[in-house]
Amino acid sequence: MNDPTTEGYAATPAEIEGMVRNLCAYALSEPDPMQRYVELTHQQVLFEGMVEAIRRERGRALADLIVAGMPAAQVAAKTNLATEPKVRKLISAAGETDRVKAAARPAKAAKATKAAKPKKAPEPLPPHLAAPSGKRVLTPADLEALGVAPKKRAAPKQPRAKKAAVQKSAS
Repeated sequence: MNDPTTEGYAATPAEIEGMVRNLCAYALSEPDPMQRYVELTHQQVLFEGMVEAIRRERGRALADLIVAGMPAAQVAAKTNLATEPKVRKLISAAGETDRVKAAARPAKAAKATKAAKPKKAPEPLPPHLAAPSGKRVLTPADLEALGVAPKKRAAPKQPRAKKAAVQKSAS
């Protein structure tokens, strides 16, 4: 498995053997050699699909770095990819090329218009959006994958004065 985007990372034979034992225990314990072969082949196809899915997720992570403002050269250096073409290859494999290009366009357009006319200060973000908390917010898809139902929000409570007024008018 020669993937140029994983240079510098290695797994020992013991780590690989341990993963095979852990992930393929059921198939490996199959007494019938033909059935064991069929089960292991199926698992190999699944794991090859997982490798592709992991590669796409790595590309999405790189795209997020670039969209957040990190230059591609810096991304290449910090991620051990070494070259920008390897960064672009993973981003392309993730289908994130358009998003990265769109994020780069406003920056270029802003540089051109910045010299032409001064821009007014942007409106400040609401406090709950202004400072990142460092916590990851689970999307509805994440919650579904975890088998957790999204929390339902309770209706806002009415102040006691309004409740009393509503009850008196209903009587």
